[in-house]
Parts: sequence; structure tokens; C-alpha cells
Amino acid sequence: MLIAYTDSEWDGLDWDIERSRVAIEYTADAVSERYRDLDEAAVTELKSFPCLFAVEHEVVPTRIGYLTDVAVSDDRVTIGFEFDANLPPLPSGALENMRSEIELGKLELYRTHWAVKDQPLWEILISKGYLTAEQVNAALNARSPTPTTTSVEDPNQPETGAPPREVFIVHGQDEIAKLDAANFIQSLGLVPIILHQQASLGMTIIEKIEHYTNVGYGIVLYTECDEGRRRGELNSRYRARQNVVFEHGYLIARLGRKRVAAMVKGHVETPNDISGVVYVSMDDSGSWKDTIRLELKQAGYAV
Repeated sequence: MLIAYTDSEWDGLDWDIERSRVAIEYTADAVSERYRDLDEAAVTELKSFPCLFAVEHEVVPTRIGYLTDVAVSDDRVTIGFEFDANLPPLPSGALENMRSEIELGKLELYRTHWAVKDQPLWEILISKGYLTAEQVNAALNARSPTPTTTSVEDPNQPETGAPPREVFIVHGQDEIAKLDAANFIQSLGLVPIILHQQASLGMTIIEKIEHYTNVGYGIVLYTECDEGRRRGELNSRYRARQNVVFEHGYLIARLGRKRVAAMVKGHVETPNDISGVVYVSMDDSGSWKDTIRLELKQAGYAV
């Protein structure tokens, strides 16, 4: 979320701001730590995120777009940007209406800054009625054409021909965990498949899952997204999102247990009925990467 002082600041092709106001103010500590230095890896990730280009007090509609460039000096940051022509502007007052969903700070609309939010923007905009699923799908498809997924007729049998390249990633609302997993897969020369980044092409959610899980391996991220407890108990425990548990079971049925890795970040309750599954701790030291690399190699990936 980038908030300028006046609407004229979005008339050009770039925007200049004090570095002390970038990825620090109104940004969660873990997210700020990842992006505030604006190193090459951080900039690459930031350029892949949808952005809200707003003006203080929302005196004009907010535009949706992407960063095209980030130039850093000692005390200034200059960004290049472009608005997505496939998406309409958000009416004045939209950010205020989404205050809780986008974790808008109490005085955030009164301050020129660039904040990075750890929230599913597309889902929020659709649920609030500002965009339709069709508009989002069209925009995503125009930006990133639908990938050709690897054909795996029987994933429990040895691979023949060219080794697979695509890995399906199931995630909750922990964007940092998702990015860490996707970046690692990319570092191996493979292609991470993340469902919400793929065009729907008129498909329902379950049809999208069926279509995009035609891959050789799946990674499931159990993160502290929800809380739950038995009826009558006082203490709750962290749980993964319901879609994560469902898609985990689906991947096991489709690909086989040997081709699915479940990674756990934090203290998360795991499902009792998915037995015989090895859960890999997504630790800060990064040792999980060695485990996943080995699992991928055994599944026939050239890593």
C-alpha cells in the first residue's frame, strides 16, 4: 500500500519517498524485517505483489497496479509503477471500508508512506464487492499466462522421459512462509504453482485444484492462521486454514504420500486422520530446505 500526499504524484511514471517511510510504518515486524533493506531479493518479491496506490484521506479513487522499478539511495527511494488497465479504481472510502481486513492503522490514511501488508488482497477485494473474480482472473492471466503443467499419469510409479519441473504449493495466510517456499523452489530451477496466482478460466475452485495439481510433487504449509478447540475446552490451539487440510488430503490421494511434503511453521495442530505423514519443521535455520531437496530428488526432480 502506497499512500501519497496529493493525487498529482500518481500522474507520472515514478514516485519518490523518504527511505525511512518504506516498509517500516504500519507494517508488521516480520514483514518489515524482510523488505525494509530493499535488497535485490526483496525488490523482486515486491515487484510481484499487487499494489494499492492511494492518496491521503482517500480524496481520489485508489488505483491497483504493480511496481516496475525500485531505485534506492542513502535516504530516498524512487519507484517506477504502472496501473493495471484490467482493473477499475477503488472508490474513495474503499480503504476505510476494508480497515480490519487490510489491517489499516488508525492514522494510516493521514500519512505519506509505503506499507507492506500480509493479507490476501484479491480475496478481500472480491469479498467486499470492489472486484469480481472474472476481473481478477483476467488481470492475472494477462500478467502471467497459464502454465503448462507436467503430465503425471501415475505419480506412484517411476518417472519416464523429462524430469518434472512444477511443484504445487498449498498455503494459508502466512505470506512469508509461502514466499520462502516458492523462492526455494525457484532457486532449484523449478516452477512453484500457487493456486491464487493462476487464472481460473471459468473454473470453480475445486476444478482449479484438479487442473493445477497435475504435477509431480506438492508442498503443504501448516501455519498459525486459525485457532480451534474442542467443545467445552477453554484452551485453543493454532490450526492451519481448512483449505490447507483439505488440499493436503487431496494431494495425498492424487499424488501419493511419497510425493507430498507437509511443512509446519510454529506450534500448529496437525490433523489426526492423516497418519503416516512426515511433518517437516519450517525452522529459521533453513534446514528444511535440505529435506525438501532430498524429497524432490527421490521423486524424480533434477535438483
